[in-house]
Amino acid sequence: MAGDTDNPRLWEGADLYVAPVGSTAPTTIAAALDEAWLPAGLLSEDGASETRDQDSTDHYAWGGKLVRTTRSKHKRTIKVTCLEDNLVVFGLVNPGSTATTTGGVTTRVVKIPKTDPRGFLLELRDGEITKRRILPKGEVSEVGEVTLSDSALQAFELTITIYPAADDTLYIDITDDPQAAVPTTP
Repeated sequence: MAGDTDNPRLWEGADLYVAPVGSTAPTTIAAALDEAWLPAGLLSEDGASETRDQDSTDHYAWGGKLVRTTRSKHKRTIKVTCLEDNLVVFGLVNPGSTATTTGGVTTRVVKIPKTDPRGFLLELRDGEITKRRILPKGEVSEVGEVTLSDSALQAFELTITIYPAADDTLYIDITDDPQAAVPTTP
């Protein structure tokens, strides 16, 4: 059997951090996060999922022979579910809204959502292996239904649309996973 049973990853833990666009992102696994990166808190056991969407057009020569496929309108999203109703999550769910605390009482004024791009960092762990996925610019484009009940946790399912940089970079992965290592050439 070809392959190595140590190579598949089961991400046992993860954290989502949010920062203003342009915040200094780490360049190594060991680097501490800049103070601008704020944690979103506990994430659901469902983990994160990435989706891709694009239009494809097949081009045929006379006689029906496929000669080329063009792609356009490429879009990537990452979906996570936050379990905490903290200030970071409130800002992601309700961009442009405000919260104030006076005398131990917090008042949240929820307004129609405004455009609010942010930087995102998803840190994943599998034992001693860590992967940091840095999204320099993205935005919460969808918020799933929020259940308020005595039989289910309140959770905020967020779909983050990733915006490409001028050089078409969508995100950067930094990992200490030996499986990802690029062989050096002599």
